[in-house]
Amino acid sequence: MINILKKMFSNEEVCAEPISYQRAVAALLLEIIIADDEIHPDEELKAKDAIKSVSQLGDDVDSLFDEVKAGIHDVNDSYQFTKVINANASVEQKLELLKDLWRVAFADGDLDAYEDHRIRKISELLFMPHSEFIQTKIAVQEEYKQNSQ
Repeated sequence: MINILKKMFSNEEVCAEPISYQRAVAALLLEIIIADDEIHPDEELKAKDAIKSVSQLGDDVDSLFDEVKAGIHDVNDSYQFTKVINANASVEQKLELLKDLWRVAFADGDLDAYEDHRIRKISELLFMPHSEFIQTKIAVQEEYKQNSQ
């Protein structure tokens, strides 16, 4: 009886399978895509490019993306995904992920306040300094300015 009560009140989540690094990246990118309640095709393309850059999935990126997309609305918070990334990624990989999050946010030509807020929260959960949050945002803004000229 005590063990049942402990399970009910424990903070540990029971997962059927551990979250892979690629799935965690995909979920965070999808959080940015849906942040403004508008799914833009350019955002999806940028997200899939980012997933391809961190994995050897090849054509399986579409199926992973669709699978994560189907369940993203059931997610309560980003911690379960940032925990996986913190356990597996270097600082350089986290910086690249932040840039990818910004690339997805800027892909539709409009940075929404909700997208900015979500990236800020993800950045904090990845233990990135605020200066890195700002620097990656500025770097990606410059990329988009150069590409639009």
